Amino acid sequence: MRFHSPAIQYFHAVRRTGSIRAAARVLNVASSAVSRQILKLEQEVGSPLFERNARGLTLTTVGEMLARHVMNVLQDLDRFRSDVASLSGAWSGTVSIACIESLTESVLPDLIASHRGRARRVSFTTEVKGSSDVLESLSRGEADIGIAMALRHPPDLRQVALKRFRLGAVVAREHPLARRKTVTLEQCLAFPVINALPELSIYHLLQPLIAQLSETPEPAIQANSIDLMRELAARGVGVAFQTQLGINRLSRDGQLVFLPLDNAGSPVWSDLGIYVRAERTLPAYTDSFLQELVRELGERERRENAAYPPTS
Repeated sequence: MRFHSPAIQYFHAVRRTGSIRAAARVLNVASSAVSRQILKLEQEVGSPLFERNARGLTLTTVGEMLARHVMNVLQDLDRFRSDVASLSGAWSGTVSIACIESLTESVLPDLIASHRGRARRVSFTTEVKGSSDVLESLSRGEADIGIAMALRHPPDLRQVALKRFRLGAVVAREHPLARRKTVTLEQCLAFPVINALPELSIYHLLQPLIAQLSETPEPAIQANSIDLMRELAARGVGVAFQTQLGINRLSRDGQLVFLPLDNAGSPVWSDLGIYVRAERTLPAYTDSFLQELVRELGERERRENAAYPPTS
């Protein structure tokens, strides 16, 4: 179903791809057709919508205003299609998710597999990003649901839920620290460590603790991949730092041991936020998945608190 002018569809594609040529490939039309529609739209609006720079085409101030309107129009169309499909008892559509890497180890695979088992006509698009990029994707209308470490979020986004998980050291089961119940950062630094690079939220959670130490040895390895750090820890290369969300399988198999970090008797918390666009009413199939996500993370939070009761 296409209820709106091709110019709106073409504008949306150029905005998302940053290029006339890339938008044409996405739309499966000639580049000249995209150019004509954008020019037509600019004439109707009476102002340029894009400007050229080293990164390609970016929106002008007027283009940003139009983009917000187009985003609402197209997302409302998705919701309308979902409502029509639900009348026949079948949901149909795509749930677009932007999330941090730790969610891809077990949380999202479990949820998507379960949801697909009940709603075969609902598909999923998932992109792994850093926390700030997750929020930006939501603001730009490139994702329906965002899952990221809790950050100050812009007013156009709404925090649906906030879940709190303990940050801990992750070591191989044969590691000398593995028998402990908790560890301090200073105890971890007596061994080779695997640190996150600044683009990961874990880096910023650890920096205040590192700043308190009188001496901080250079890390053995630095990486911007949760998966790589987890696998290196499992091989005994060093001590990594993560929440339990990203190590379920290796922990269950006995390859990794999770040791909550202790900071002067207090837990070190990692707050996980679930976000959507503030003014958007989600299609029924997207809202259904969102509620399942909130419940699942709430259950994992409850299980972790039972296993590692916070002392303060």
